Amino acid sequence: MTPPVPERLVFDEVVIDLAGRRLLRAGREQPLEPKAFAVLSLLAAAPGRAFTRDQILDEVWGHHHVTPGVLNRIMTLLRQALGEDAQRPRLLHTVHGVGYRFEPSADAGLGGAPVAESPVVPAAAAEIAPTASPVPLRRRPGRVGLAGLAAATLAALLWVGLRPSSPPPPASAAADAADAAVEPSLVVMPLRSIGDDGSARVIADGLGEELICSLARIDGLRVIAHASTLQAAAESGDAARLAQRLGITHTLEGNLQQSGQALRVRMRLVDAGDGSTVWVKDFDREASEVLGLQRDVAKEVASSLALKMGLAGVSDIRSGDADFLRRYMAARALLEREDLPPDEAIALAEAEFRALADERPQDARARAGLALALMIASWHRPASAAALRSEALGEAMAARRADPVMTETWAVEAEVACSENDWARCLALKAKAFEMAPSNSHVSFGYVSSLVDLGHLDRAEAIARERLRRDPLNASSHLVLGSILDARGQHEEARAELAKAAARGAQARWFNALWRGDFAEALRVAEDEIAAPGHSRAPGFAAAARAGDDPGGWAAVRTELERFEREGGSWHLARLVLPDASADAARAIRQLDEGRQRGNAAMGLLLWAKELAWLRRDPAFQDHLRRHGILDHWQRYGFPVQCRAVADGAWCD
Repeated sequence: MTPPVPERLVFDEVVIDLAGRRLLRAGREQPLEPKAFAVLSLLAAAPGRAFTRDQILDEVWGHHHVTPGVLNRIMTLLRQALGEDAQRPRLLHTVHGVGYRFEPSADAGLGGAPVAESPVVPAAAAEIAPTASPVPLRRRPGRVGLAGLAAATLAALLWVGLRPSSPPPPASAAADAADAAVEPSLVVMPLRSIGDDGSARVIADGLGEELICSLARIDGLRVIAHASTLQAAAESGDAARLAQRLGITHTLEGNLQQSGQALRVRMRLVDAGDGSTVWVKDFDREASEVLGLQRDVAKEVASSLALKMGLAGVSDIRSGDADFLRRYMAARALLEREDLPPDEAIALAEAEFRALADERPQDARARAGLALALMIASWHRPASAAALRSEALGEAMAARRADPVMTETWAVEAEVACSENDWARCLALKAKAFEMAPSNSHVSFGYVSSLVDLGHLDRAEAIARERLRRDPLNASSHLVLGSILDARGQHEEARAELAKAAARGAQARWFNALWRGDFAEALRVAEDEIAAPGHSRAPGFAAAARAGDDPGGWAAVRTELERFEREGGSWHLARLVLPDASADAARAIRQLDEGRQRGNAAMGLLLWAKELAWLRRDPAFQDHLRRHGILDHWQRYGFPVQCRAVADGAWCD
């Protein structure tokens, strides 16, 4: 008789909690989406047994509408979560020509002894997405765009350490590289409008962006985000070049023609490898059926790639007429306008969404758009932030009752929970939105920001890396990942990412150069990049860079910073590198926290920078943790990697 599978399996430093649906490595929970955990459970429950690819697909997916590339992607995720080197696997082995085998080394045991466990997410949060893990996968902060939203389970088992196995031959490396290359991936080129109708152009622009979010819900399909899509389209429309630039397998091209209330969208799916057409199809719909149109395009793509729709799919609820649709798309575009002051763009968008919601109170998109605009407005109007958040939440809930697929509603609810220091619900909701819209860069950035607020830099890095996979040409994707790596002390890798962050990464590059001890580079960044737009802070950064090579120059730095602040400037970030900066730690923590609450995630990240550990030694840091409910959250759900409980507080390296 087959012995029962224990509730937890222990291999080396890896703990697989089958009952709690969690994977821990070295005592830390690893991000895994549900299908990945299901594959891991199947293999690990029968150590030493080789499973064919078809057996795995049958057991986990039922083998319906699934390509081999889906399993390839899952195995890559599992190796990352297990800390496996594809060339030197310790546990997860490729059986060439067959499939996969989970097998520890001869001296590693199978543990089944009871281990202490503590809950990570309360039942209320678990109800949001009961089968998903707290940090699925690894996934721009816009100037006025959305900051934010996902699932949660149970966590934090202790781990049992065993010696690592000796590595097998590295023959699986080429096979793994080939596996990764066949992952289905797609770029949705901007839709072209036919004719001179300005209304059609607005609808085409908005529909193209919404299609990205709809298609990203297809299981096993990586869809390139909007910002990278626009840049790729500007650089080249050649399918072969796009495939090389973005690492994609297919492109989706199309045009839109409007005649009164009728829309005709012609879509063409192209194999990016050889430029051949997979299919061409016309979708004829009334303007009010645009959501159904998106659903049908997504289903056609999923079917042609032998994939299936994930989550709740795409809504099929009717919206307003063609003019209503045009106004809605234009209002959404206002939230992304770079040529208007933020306050002006937000006010215009809010007014238009209010008008749309008044005309059609049951229209979920109008209500969700209004909720989003109100939430963004709360970040720019601190005096009325609480009232704006409350109204935003009401609009979001009304929109969700009409259409639960609207990602914005989860994003808004998450931001309200974050503002109230309800961190468990904040993270669960942000993870939910991230699962619903993994190619929405604002959603992924919001998730990263909240993880950073809580000090979970390892989990933030994982989401930032997934975001970069989906938005590789967006300078902000590189800035976010590079800044996290820099805070974690991985300065050389951070340097490479920050070099791709364009003008907005100048201050991050300055800190990186300083922490690497390259004071000449820090001075160049201060004088050539930070000062380029006439930035009033530039002299302070330049003076601090000079003082790095000449310690006698710190008095001049302090004089420059005092002059800047005396003349009406805000607190200067260069104060963080003064030799006696720790004497003013309480003020630094207060200033960084205020910047974080105004939506400046970079200032919040500096609270966790490896080189600024003196900030976390000051009593003011303990006050910060208690005031924002962070310490309470840690005590209930687990401490970040770099922190541990001491007495009634925390010690963070």
